Amino acid sequence: MTRSPLNSMISLGVAVALALAPTLSHAAPPAADAAEAQGEDPSPEADPVMSEAKRLFDAGVARYTAADYEAAVDLWLEAYAMVPPAFENRLIKAELIYNVARAQQKWFEIDRDVKHLRQSREILDRYLGEIDELYGDQAPLEREKIQEQIDEVDEQIGEWEAEQARREAELAERMRPTFDEEADAREEKRNKAMIGAGAGLTALGVGGVGMLVTGIVFAGAAQDSSGGLPLEADIPAREAAITRGEAGNALMVIGSLAAGVFLAAGVPLLAVGGSAEKKRKQRRADAGLDQARVDAIAPLWVRGGAGLAIGGRF
Repeated sequence: MTRSPLNSMISLGVAVALALAPTLSHAAPPAADAAEAQGEDPSPEADPVMSEAKRLFDAGVARYTAADYEAAVDLWLEAYAMVPPAFENRLIKAELIYNVARAQQKWFEIDRDVKHLRQSREILDRYLGEIDELYGDQAPLEREKIQEQIDEVDEQIGEWEAEQARREAELAERMRPTFDEEADAREEKRNKAMIGAGAGLTALGVGGVGMLVTGIVFAGAAQDSSGGLPLEADIPAREAAITRGEAGNALMVIGSLAAGVFLAAGVPLLAVGGSAEKKRKQRRADAGLDQARVDAIAPLWVRGGAGLAIGGRF
């Protein structure tokens, strides 16, 4: 920054002492002027507001030296609020603001809580709104200095946010479960076995349904035909119809049993195996596997023209 960052408390104390001296002298009441005219040393205590502000500043310096940045910030902000926003007080208010901002940055270095940097920026930003009143024609130069300090704080905040994003990405990567190809292969085999068995049993069940329908048709036709053969001469035909009816009844019994047993076993196997396989494929997709990718692209020359040969997995 252009302005001294107050890296040492010696330079900080000197800077503010120099700023306080002319202001307190200017703010002294007529009695103090009379005392000075008589050769007496006017006392800052003549202005109780500035005297209290100086006391708060000194207390803040002591807390800053002890690395108690929270207390230092509170004391300096209290002193800043007490000093009237006048041109002759511009140096005092500027030094107090710089001190507060620097203390917040030092506080951030201890606990890495970004709120200190954000508070530092907000304080500096509010101070920008007072510069015109404090500095008059010199406001542009002071505004430039404050903006430089704001830019420095913004850079620190940006670095902190980038570091947080990097750490979060690393944590997410560490917490991401590793994909077990062997377990996936076993699950795929098991799922396909269930689907295959379910399909086979379901097919047998459908065959049983066919037998049941065929038996119903045979039995119904035999009953209709035997009813139309009442004479003694029709006995052979009636016996044949009865035989067909019995065969139809047998088909009905076997078909109903087959349909009930095989469908009851096959359909659930198909459903469970299909659902498990769908979930397995979704897990592979979530892990970034089995996604379409292009491995190579090469020109392809054919008779009468040309094209592109694309190799990959789709």
